Amino acid sequence: MSLSTNTTTIDEYWKKEFTSSERLYFQKCCRTLLKKTFIVKDKDDENRKMYFFISKHSDFFSKYLNLMGFNVAVSKDSGTCMLQNFAGENDSAKLSVNRIQLKKIESIVLCALWTIFSDRIRSMSLDKVIKITLTDLRMELEKYDFKEQIEKGRMETILSLFEKFNLIGMSGSLGDERFTIILYPSLQFALNEREFETFAKAAQERMLNKAGSDFEESVADAEEDASDDSDTHEDFSVSNDIDAFDIEFEEGE
Repeated sequence: MSLSTNTTTIDEYWKKEFTSSERLYFQKCCRTLLKKTFIVKDKDDENRKMYFFISKHSDFFSKYLNLMGFNVAVSKDSGTCMLQNFAGENDSAKLSVNRIQLKKIESIVLCALWTIFSDRIRSMSLDKVIKITLTDLRMELEKYDFKEQIEKGRMETILSLFEKFNLIGMSGSLGDERFTIILYPSLQFALNEREFETFAKAAQERMLNKAGSDFEESVADAEEDASDDSDTHEDFSVSNDIDAFDIEFEEGE
């Protein structure tokens, strides 16, 4: 049953369509969406259960979360539920929400992961698990002329950040031979192709215009900036009013 505000109020739908246990589960799903932004069906049994529950009641989830400035989108092809920014008729086109910028190195790693995922799905179905090694990631980073080794602790922090938002998963301990990174289909919604092309072009131009010593200084600055803890959420986007290496996306809470 879809929710229509012309015939059914939110309160009526809540009482009619949900059992007491489903109401509790609805609350859990909302908290998870606000915390993680993405829910991926094939991640595990609990995410699968949340995915189907949200898909079934997606209209109601959107109506409820619209009040906080969000919309709930469901991609059945990829098995992903996600929060998106929502602007109503009387709202500005760009909502004033908390915005968190990724650090330079985080931005580069995200783009590398996005590129690997995009390349892999061209040759395999979205319902298959895509796993890569740390070597795969480092080889992709070299394409951005980023040849400096990211030390183990920093890399673990970066990957844990993306794991927090269900963009990737990790199997094993970083540094172990069997360590793998699982690329979830939610990655394709972290950047669209236009945003990625803009970022990649800016990155290439910046690399070509900087001497090696200047680039080393920028990396050092990025490492220093990275010491600040950052929580992140929602739509990843490239903005012209920030550093070309910084990807900005909006916080759900």
